[in-house]
Amino acid sequence: MDKQKERRNFNGHLVLVPCPLEGHMNPMLHLAKLLHSKGFLITIICTHLNPSPNPSHYPEFSFEFLDGISPAELGYDSFGGDVMLYLLVLNNKCKTPFRKCLLKLQKNVGSFGPVSCVVYDAVMYFSAVIADEVEIPRIVLRTSSATTFLALSLDLNQRDLTDQEHHPEQSLSEFPLLRAKDMPVFNMSDEKAAEEVLTRIHYGTSTASAVIWNSLHCLEQEMFNKAQERIVSPIYPICPSLHYNNKQKNSSFKSSYTEDESCISWLDTQTPNSVIYVSIGSIVRIAKSELLEMAWGLANSDQPFLWVVRPGLVDGSNGLELLPNGFMEITRKWGKVVQWAPQKRVLAHKSVGGFWTHNGWNSSIESVYEGVPMICWPRIGDQRVNARIVGHVWKVGIEMEENLERWKVESAIRRLMESEEGVEIRKTAVELKEKVRVSLGKGGSSWEFLGKLVDFIKFL
Repeated sequence: MDKQKERRNFNGHLVLVPCPLEGHMNPMLHLAKLLHSKGFLITIICTHLNPSPNPSHYPEFSFEFLDGISPAELGYDSFGGDVMLYLLVLNNKCKTPFRKCLLKLQKNVGSFGPVSCVVYDAVMYFSAVIADEVEIPRIVLRTSSATTFLALSLDLNQRDLTDQEHHPEQSLSEFPLLRAKDMPVFNMSDEKAAEEVLTRIHYGTSTASAVIWNSLHCLEQEMFNKAQERIVSPIYPICPSLHYNNKQKNSSFKSSYTEDESCISWLDTQTPNSVIYVSIGSIVRIAKSELLEMAWGLANSDQPFLWVVRPGLVDGSNGLELLPNGFMEITRKWGKVVQWAPQKRVLAHKSVGGFWTHNGWNSSIESVYEGVPMICWPRIGDQRVNARIVGHVWKVGIEMEENLERWKVESAIRRLMESEEGVEIRKTAVELKEKVRVSLGKGGSSWEFLGKLVDFIKFL
């Protein structure tokens, strides 16, 4: 089929702008698959930073890479865990090359024709500035929860952040679901940078033509109702990540870490629902003392475990070198340590009965999708909000105290994996799993919102 005829058979040309962070890339790539399946031509504009898409995995898409964005200069690790400073620099660097790229596409230099709409990750807010400048409609993808959006929307003058330290259990008067200690927190060296980033993200969301959410109506119905009061444009809770929760062996993008496939064959040797899977994400950093407490807590629990100790988990270390002497020998009969795991396949495995997680949004909803109950140990960003949802709203997890000690680790694992309370939590997790799968299936709310989104974009 020639390009002109191909264009006539499609609904329009969409430009998608993902963020080069592990938890942000997959939702956008999965959204691209969904929109392409509904008749749109897709161009993905991205950087050469890791993680980045592998174009050979997506022959149906067109790819453009922004010039002048050097991995040596803009690698996330070089920012010392300060995600706000990283996003500020990233947005400033991407603005000019993105304008050049978008104008080229608008002039019909590309084979897909003029751009109908820009769909961008909310944290890539430079996209909004340029799309408005060249008068192209824009839609935002929010990769975090609607609850987090509302928490970050609270007027800075209305919340006393010192309450997080002095009155951590106190509920927020303007948002009773959350306690002071549940508010989002960020490692930041420059408060003004953080304020600018959050302000621009919020402005881009509240002024977009529409907002797509990597969440589901059945998971956050009340929060979506509240969010719609703050956002004039339509909201579409589609949760693209879970539409393609297919446990493929090969990642759809070049990750910063290499998955250790040996953990799947190891899980095959374990009894059903016996293994506690431990992973605290791709960007969280912990102290050496916390690593040691995790290790001995796992050892003392006598519970089979699969533990991800990634490079950089403890700053400046590959992680494994800091494990306590004798730990690997003591636990070799019931534990396995890897540097990175194929998480979706792990959570889907029949042997996994619990997930000790940092409560990144993707990890939380992937666990819900598989009906795996959680031990919640949030660290930064939106993770505290997500942990509150998991334990207090969905009731599919228990909270681990932030101050980590080995006896607390042992107690939390036994509580989830062996107690009557754990049995009830697992039962609730299975029930929620069924609701999520109904929502994602044909005729469910996610598919209905996807159909409405397609009609909305065609109207644009």
